[in-house]
Amino acid sequence: MFTIGIDIGTTNIKGIVINPEGKKIAYVSRPTRIHYKGTEIADFYPDEIWQDIKTIISQLCSLCRHPEKIRGIAFASFGEAGVLIDKKGKPMAPSIAWFDHRSNEIMEAWKKEVDEYEIFQITGLRIGGVSSLAKILWEKRNLLKIYQTAEKWLFIPSYIINKLTGKYITDYSMASRSMLFDIHKRVWSEKICRLADVRLDLLPKAEPSATPVGEIPRRLASSLGLPGHVVVVLGGHDHPCGAFSTGLRRKGDIVNSIGTVDVLYSIIDPAMIDQGFFDAAVSCGCHVVEGQTYLIGGTLTAGIMVDWFIDNFYKHMETEKEKIYDLLVKDACNSPAGSNGVVVLPHLRGSYTPHKDPMSKGAILGLRTTHTYKDIIRAMFEGLALEFRVILDKYIELAGYTYPEVKCIGGGSKNRFWIQLKADVTERKMIIDKIQEHTSLGAAILAGIGTGIYRNVDEAFEVTKREEELIYPRAENSEVYKRLYDTLYRDLYGRLIGINQDIEKVFKPESYTKINEKSG
Repeated sequence: MFTIGIDIGTTNIKGIVINPEGKKIAYVSRPTRIHYKGTEIADFYPDEIWQDIKTIISQLCSLCRHPEKIRGIAFASFGEAGVLIDKKGKPMAPSIAWFDHRSNEIMEAWKKEVDEYEIFQITGLRIGGVSSLAKILWEKRNLLKIYQTAEKWLFIPSYIINKLTGKYITDYSMASRSMLFDIHKRVWSEKICRLADVRLDLLPKAEPSATPVGEIPRRLASSLGLPGHVVVVLGGHDHPCGAFSTGLRRKGDIVNSIGTVDVLYSIIDPAMIDQGFFDAAVSCGCHVVEGQTYLIGGTLTAGIMVDWFIDNFYKHMETEKEKIYDLLVKDACNSPAGSNGVVVLPHLRGSYTPHKDPMSKGAILGLRTTHTYKDIIRAMFEGLALEFRVILDKYIELAGYTYPEVKCIGGGSKNRFWIQLKADVTERKMIIDKIQEHTSLGAAILAGIGTGIYRNVDEAFEVTKREEELIYPRAENSEVYKRLYDTLYRDLYGRLIGINQDIEKVFKPESYTKINEKSG
């Protein structure tokens, strides 16, 4: 018996077929088509995504030696984006991309009308321009006639499910990205819909991930190369699906996804969500494991800082970027723990967790003529590891777990040097999960649960095989980093706030004025 998991991502749409042991039987990827209108306006065309997914399913079936064994299919997807459809299920407008900024002003105005902390307590989200609510309010203001006559507003995977089964449905984890969902009661919030003046009947039914939705009609299934009786199962938001596939399913579990940004996922007791969570700039939502609530936060600068360093200081080298990356790590290894006193604050994109300060800036401190570029390179990686500990310490404070081991996924987890630094700095065991395509795999496992291939989540993880590498902290380096963290780095952000405000005052006087107006 096989299942299909499809990851509708911002860069690519990826499909995978697995057997019950989690072995990859077939894999297909296609670029996600995005339509830009300027630098901050971007749309998805739902019909294009539907056509691409049909192509991917057909290709997966052609690559699978026994497509007749396929029993279920589930989707993971980017969050927030959705589409207004008419009674025939036809899109009435493009889907506003999750990262689009056109609704920022609308949400800033709404923030003044409501209690933001109350919204956070209900939804687990702070008010901003990313949420589905932001997209819906923009469409209501600018596409009023379409909004008023629309049958439903569906998340992108819900739209695909509707095309496959005719059902209007979503899962709890996707609903959690809307800012319209009560993550405690697991229902759409009538109060927030009333505050935002959004039609409650516009939203699809919400059910737990791994819930069977219905069979794909035989004629449609045949056109895709699928056998009869293939069941569509609810998947989930891409980040929880990816973390789930590597083992995030119980309280005390923690997963670090390392890529362009550095993100931490953990399972928490939702009753604990309070002012401390709000102040720490984290988000909470319903996990793809039924009954579980996740905590997510991180830093906006991780792999992007390494790319920035290469692009600016190694651009003279006419060689592949991957080889330059390897050279960078080799050079970093030739500087001792502590980088001979050079310290880097990696806030090139500001700070998110636990400070939420977009005006915070990166810094290189302690430079002397005796230092080399190798010290600076190592200090950059050490800064990323030290910042990771700041976030981990905040999680320990908020959730009350010690997290003795951290599971690592994402492109950055392939950098063993970086992971070793994280182990040394945090004095914790790091587990590198070597499985590829975590997000689509997570969806495929959920499809297996929904179709009865696995009796439950625990059995799914007992049956599926995975390859892991364990990285243990090195005591001699941990001692150096503990002293550096306790004496300097833990309070470094706070010490530089005044300097960063002065920089804003000198170079961006308008921004500085706005900061003081908000704070005062």
